[in-house]
Amino acid sequence: MTLFDQQTAVLPPARPIDEPEPVRSGTALLLALLAGALVVLLSAAVFIAETVARAEAEQTVADGVRSAWAISGSERVRVDIPGSILVQEALGRFDRVDATVFSLPTGRANADLTVSLEGLRVTDGGWDADRLSASMTLTAAQATALLIPAEEQGRVRIDFSGGDMVVGGATPGAADTSVTMTPRFEDGRLGVALSAVTVNGATLSAEQVQAQTGADPAATGPAPLCLAETVPGFLHPHDVRIADGRLRIEFDIDRDASETDAGRRPGSCP
Repeated sequence: MTLFDQQTAVLPPARPIDEPEPVRSGTALLLALLAGALVVLLSAAVFIAETVARAEAEQTVADGVRSAWAISGSERVRVDIPGSILVQEALGRFDRVDATVFSLPTGRANADLTVSLEGLRVTDGGWDADRLSASMTLTAAQATALLIPAEEQGRVRIDFSGGDMVVGGATPGAADTSVTMTPRFEDGRLGVALSAVTVNGATLSAEQVQAQTGADPAATGPAPLCLAETVPGFLHPHDVRIADGRLRIEFDIDRDASETDAGRRPGSCP
């Protein structure tokens, strides 16, 4: 027996056999693709339906506002309806609808008027709402045209500062003077209360003006303007203030009067 006959050969361990990965079913992949395509199609259909419904609803409201104010179809009217149109139509109620008429003639000036309808419900016989209101806003230039007499508008202007109106202008050879006034509302009229007077950079309060001149600040300023005479009679003004750099006038709306010829004519003050 030789040495080689007594040795035992040691073999390396056998390598494990890799299990093949299962092949994804072609049917499952096809179903997944079809499901994705269906979701995309449904989303597109809902988007298109929402867009069409919104356009129709906005057009209906805009036409109603044009009819109420007897304005032409060329006038710009913007309608804002928050939320989903389809959902609100299914419920039969719109939470809020705002319609803005731009540059609506109001007396000597133009103004933007926003009509708000809260809890709007459309029925076979027409429509109804929980509350109707409106707000008119004027820029400083529009307020100047409305409140300053025509013969003074070339040299006198109105600006806004906080909640006040500042009336001033340049007069050759005269002191640089501006008057600060706070808007006030009473009996349907827009008036102002003197707050301060500034002459060549020096400011006097209303109390100081009264002490030095004896003039009553409450009686100082232009005559109150009857707001009701500048808008249709179915609009009832109830508040005036300066907000967001504009003169803002708030109204309640008499819906029944808005559907009559008399209610569409300018109103009056007591």
